[in-house]
Amino acid sequence: MTKIKDHRKFIRVGIKQLTSIVHNNGDFELIEGAKNFKSAKINITDISYGGLCIESKQSLQGGVSFDLEIPKIKNLEGAIIECEVTRSIFREDPLYHVNLGTDRDKSTYEIGLKFKAPNTEYLKQLYALAVANQI
Repeated sequence: MTKIKDHRKFIRVGIKQLTSIVHNNGDFELIEGAKNFKSAKINITDISYGGLCIESKQSLQGGVSFDLEIPKIKNLEGAIIECEVTRSIFREDPLYHVNLGTDRDKSTYEIGLKFKAPNTEYLKQLYALAVANQI
Protein backbone atom coordinates (compact mmCIF):
# COMPACT_ATOMS: atom_id res chain seq x y z
CA MET A 1 0.00 0.00 0.00
CA THR A 2 1.37 3.38 -0.98
CA LYS A 3 0.75 6.42 1.20
CA ILE A 4 -0.12 9.66 -0.59
CA LYS A 5 1.45 12.47 1.44
CA ASP A 6 0.52 16.15 1.46
CA HIS A 7 -2.02 15.60 -1.27
CA ARG A 8 -4.92 17.91 -0.45
CA LYS A 9 -6.75 18.09 -3.76
CA PHE A 10 -10.39 17.19 -3.21
CA ILE A 11 -12.56 15.45 -5.78
CA ARG A 12 -16.34 15.59 -5.89
CA VAL A 13 -17.96 12.16 -5.82
CA GLY A 14 -21.48 10.82 -5.54
CA ILE A 15 -22.45 8.63 -2.58
CA LYS A 16 -25.59 6.47 -2.56
CA GLN A 17 -26.12 4.51 0.64
CA LEU A 18 -27.30 0.93 0.11
CA THR A 19 -29.60 -0.93 2.49
CA SER A 20 -27.28 -2.52 5.06
CA ILE A 21 -27.44 -4.52 8.25
CA VAL A 22 -24.73 -3.35 10.65
CA HIS A 23 -23.57 -4.59 14.04
CA ASN A 24 -24.11 -1.81 16.59
CA ASN A 25 -23.42 -2.23 20.34
CA GLY A 26 -24.21 -5.96 20.37
CA ASP A 27 -27.36 -5.60 18.26
CA PHE A 28 -27.99 -5.57 14.55
CA GLU A 29 -29.41 -2.45 12.95
CA LEU A 30 -31.06 -2.04 9.55
CA ILE A 31 -29.82 1.03 7.67
CA GLU A 32 -32.17 2.10 4.89
CA GLY A 33 -30.70 2.74 1.46
CA ALA A 34 -31.00 6.04 -0.40
CA LYS A 35 -32.79 6.50 -3.71
CA ASN A 36 -30.34 9.02 -5.17
CA PHE A 37 -26.66 9.91 -5.09
CA LYS A 38 -25.59 12.74 -2.75
CA SER A 39 -22.64 14.89 -3.71
CA ALA A 40 -19.62 14.97 -1.37
CA LYS A 41 -16.05 16.28 -1.47
CA ILE A 42 -13.41 13.75 -0.47
CA ASN A 43 -9.64 13.75 -0.17
CA ILE A 44 -7.99 10.40 -0.93
CA THR A 45 -5.28 9.98 1.72
CA ASP A 46 -4.39 6.34 1.04
CA ILE A 47 -5.27 3.89 -1.71
CA SER A 48 -4.67 0.25 -2.54
CA TYR A 49 -6.28 -2.23 -4.92
CA GLY A 50 -8.51 -3.32 -2.02
CA GLY A 51 -9.77 0.00 -0.69
CA LEU A 52 -9.40 3.68 0.10
CA CYS A 53 -8.81 5.86 3.10
CA ILE A 54 -10.54 9.20 2.60
CA GLU A 55 -11.12 12.44 4.48
CA SER A 56 -14.55 14.01 4.33
CA LYS A 57 -16.64 16.53 6.24
CA GLN A 58 -19.47 13.97 6.18
CA SER A 59 -19.58 10.94 8.45
CA LEU A 60 -20.37 7.40 7.29
CA GLN A 61 -21.35 4.68 9.75
CA GLY A 62 -19.07 1.64 10.00
CA GLY A 63 -20.40 -1.48 8.28
CA VAL A 64 -22.61 0.45 5.85
CA SER A 65 -22.40 -0.42 2.15
CA PHE A 66 -22.73 2.25 -0.51
CA ASP A 67 -22.07 3.03 -4.15
CA LEU A 68 -19.23 5.50 -4.73
CA GLU A 69 -19.63 7.38 -8.01
CA ILE A 70 -16.19 8.42 -9.29
CA PRO A 71 -16.21 11.18 -11.95
CA LYS A 72 -14.15 11.07 -15.16
CA ILE A 73 -10.50 11.75 -14.24
CA LYS A 74 -7.95 12.42 -17.00
CA ASN A 75 -8.34 9.48 -19.45
CA LEU A 76 -10.16 7.27 -16.90
CA GLU A 77 -13.91 7.09 -17.43
CA GLY A 78 -16.28 7.63 -14.51
CA ALA A 79 -17.52 4.55 -12.67
CA ILE A 80 -19.64 3.38 -9.76
CA ILE A 81 -17.77 1.30 -7.18
CA GLU A 82 -19.51 -0.61 -4.40
CA CYS A 83 -17.76 -0.07 -1.04
CA GLU A 84 -18.16 -0.92 2.62
CA VAL A 85 -17.17 1.41 5.47
CA THR A 86 -14.61 -0.32 7.71
CA ARG A 87 -14.05 2.65 10.04
CA SER A 88 -15.06 6.28 10.50
CA ILE A 89 -12.96 8.33 12.93
CA PHE A 90 -13.58 12.00 13.75
CA ARG A 91 -10.38 14.06 13.52
CA GLU A 92 -10.90 17.27 15.46
CA ASP A 93 -9.39 20.57 14.35
CA PRO A 94 -6.82 21.65 16.99
CA LEU A 95 -8.58 25.04 17.00
CA TYR A 96 -12.05 23.45 17.09
CA HIS A 97 -13.22 25.71 19.93
CA VAL A 98 -12.36 28.80 17.85
CA ASN A 99 -13.31 27.57 14.35
CA LEU A 100 -16.53 25.67 15.15
CA GLY A 101 -19.24 26.61 12.66
CA THR A 102 -16.91 28.58 10.38
CA ASP A 103 -15.23 27.82 7.05
CA ARG A 104 -11.90 27.64 8.92
CA ASP A 105 -12.99 24.47 10.78
CA LYS A 106 -10.49 21.78 9.64
CA SER A 107 -12.28 18.89 11.41
CA THR A 108 -12.84 15.87 9.17
CA TYR A 109 -13.78 12.22 9.30
CA GLU A 110 -11.11 9.69 8.37
CA ILE A 111 -13.06 6.93 6.64
CA GLY A 112 -11.73 3.52 5.67
CA LEU A 113 -13.44 1.93 2.67
CA LYS A 114 -13.18 -1.62 1.40
CA PHE A 115 -13.99 -2.29 -2.26
CA LYS A 116 -16.57 -5.08 -2.65
CA ALA A 117 -14.84 -6.18 -5.88
CA PRO A 118 -11.09 -5.46 -5.37
CA ASN A 119 -8.30 -5.69 -7.94
CA THR A 120 -10.36 -4.77 -11.00
CA GLU A 121 -8.68 -3.15 -13.99
CA TYR A 122 -10.53 0.11 -13.26
CA LEU A 123 -9.23 0.19 -9.67
CA LYS A 124 -5.69 -0.48 -10.86
CA GLN A 125 -5.95 2.52 -13.21
CA LEU A 126 -7.47 4.69 -10.44
CA TYR A 127 -4.62 3.61 -8.13
CA ALA A 128 -2.01 4.54 -10.78
CA LEU A 129 -3.53 8.03 -11.18
CA ALA A 130 -3.69 8.56 -7.41
CA VAL A 131 -0.08 7.60 -6.70
CA ALA A 132 1.06 9.77 -9.62
CA ASN A 133 -0.81 12.70 -7.95
CA GLN A 134 -3.01 13.16 -11.03
CA ILE A 135 -6.34 13.15 -9.19
